[in-house]
Amino acid sequence: MAMNCTGVLYFPITISMLEGVATELIEARFGLKGVAAFIKLLGKIYKEEGYYLVWNKEQCMLFAHKLGNELSDEEMQEIVELLIAKDIFDRKTYEEHHVLTSVHIQKVWLEATKRRKRDLNPFPYFLVETKVSKNGKEENEVQDVLFPSENACNSGQSKEKESKEKKNTPPLTPQGENGGERTEGSSFEIPGYAYNKKTHNLEGLILELKQLHIVDRDELKAILKLSDYGRLGGYVFKVIGSTRWSTVMAKGKYIIAALRKERTGNG
Repeated sequence: MAMNCTGVLYFPITISMLEGVATELIEARFGLKGVAAFIKLLGKIYKEEGYYLVWNKEQCMLFAHKLGNELSDEEMQEIVELLIAKDIFDRKTYEEHHVLTSVHIQKVWLEATKRRKRDLNPFPYFLVETKVSKNGKEENEVQDVLFPSENACNSGQSKEKESKEKKNTPPLTPQGENGGERTEGSSFEIPGYAYNKKTHNLEGLILELKQLHIVDRDELKAILKLSDYGRLGGYVFKVIGSTRWSTVMAKGKYIIAALRKERTGNG
């Protein structure tokens, strides 16, 4: 099938995307087939319209079918909603037009097609502001799309940043009397099987809870236990990925209530 004139032949897959929270949540809930679906969805966007994709029930069903029925329609829609919740796709554009796009996707497309003769005025769903320079050419903020600015820092700055991140990142298990410095409150143990990355995503779960600013020891302990310490495919990842957190005040208590409700079969 011939490519749409607005489509592109390739798109960059960055390390930050592969190791980002959204991708980790997808892998935790759906496995590698979920990650593959995410990448194929991006490929469809860039190949067809270049920077956006109309997404409705029919499109979802067809896309899931083309994946070889590895995922159901409902699971594919869950992945899309998770990506919207994590700002991979623009929420407002999706809610108003049922269209998947984002500023980042559009910047990648602009960079890939910058040599084409084009007038961006009639292009729909555009989120990137385009300026016209004195010589009449379009100017867009796309320089850092393929190679983010952090790649340009020198090794000393990188090591300093890495050192700060390590200092600010809490250990996976609170340390007690025999484990070095003791944290506030009593320590609690995490079973060894939870560190098996084939069955669990403990580190990803703790990172996500940290980003939600859930730091209360009792809440963390309850969430970890109720989620079986981040077992892959667990309900906790669905709750985290599908909830609009800006409307939730007591985030830790909310997750605990959702997990308990699901466990008792009332969810």
